[in-house]
Amino acid sequence: MGLPIFPSDFPDCKAYSCLMEDKETAFNEKEELRPPSIRHLRVPIQPPWGIVRVTFDKMISSMKTPDLSTREDLTNSNSLPNPYPGSFKISNSDSWSSSFDGTVVRTGSMLTTFLHETKVGQLLLFPYAADGEARISKFINGELKLDPRYKSSDIYDHKPCFLRVHLRPFKEGCFEEGAVICAPNPSDIFLWTSSSERSEEGLQMSQSAMRLYFKEHSSGRWEMQIPDDSIASKSHRWPIGFVTTGSVQGSKSLVAEGFCEAVLLSHLREEQWKETPMKKRREIYVLVRNLRSTAYRLALASIVLEYKENDIGFL
Repeated sequence: MGLPIFPSDFPDCKAYSCLMEDKETAFNEKEELRPPSIRHLRVPIQPPWGIVRVTFDKMISSMKTPDLSTREDLTNSNSLPNPYPGSFKISNSDSWSSSFDGTVVRTGSMLTTFLHETKVGQLLLFPYAADGEARISKFINGELKLDPRYKSSDIYDHKPCFLRVHLRPFKEGCFEEGAVICAPNPSDIFLWTSSSERSEEGLQMSQSAMRLYFKEHSSGRWEMQIPDDSIASKSHRWPIGFVTTGSVQGSKSLVAEGFCEAVLLSHLREEQWKETPMKKRREIYVLVRNLRSTAYRLALASIVLEYKENDIGFL
């Protein structure tokens, strides 16, 4: 596992916010020199991390369903009521501290503490420092089972907790800095992993849906547009994080770095393990989409703190 790059892989610090502001200023100045007809599509330079809360709230609303047998999961884009009809507005304050409203976990002991404090130690997260290898082996082999009775209120009041992940493209894909990481539907995974069903086009959204996924207001705030029509909603995937260090083009290993919300990663793993043979249980399937692209790419997300005790080795 590679070391994090400062400040790109430290979205919770002021240096990261300053770097993103400098990049945005440079981009805007360069675009002003272009004729309007050939200017690039405007996308958020600094990822709007707050939109991950939309997915988090969607998952919480599903957990509040009393009957576990009928409870839906966040991978079904049409199964749950939209918690924010129309769109979800994200505050883009001038204060650096409000640009990233979450916690980044950097050590196995911090992740263990998070699991205890939120009273959801049954989450499918396995800190290396807490004998995670032994626990994950027991879950993989079916020796341990999840207790589905934990309450949504145990985690709702906590800020989003982000974990650094390595993103390895499944067969193909090159991920750019700022790309959005989304939760796949089971059918998405089957589309790529099944040789009989695999499509050359993969999963695509329309050009109009891509342009409206993020919308910038005159105040500088960005919001995520949640489509209301059934056609656009079929290709809408819920965000769980962002790429902070993109793939190096030309490299044999097109691995990218990113941060995903911990509870959402665990929820994805739980849903995917239901359909995955024991020998193939480990990484988590996610979708990654470069912001100016209509194409989603399947990737395998590996949680760094499940392979090493600390994620701050360079300090």
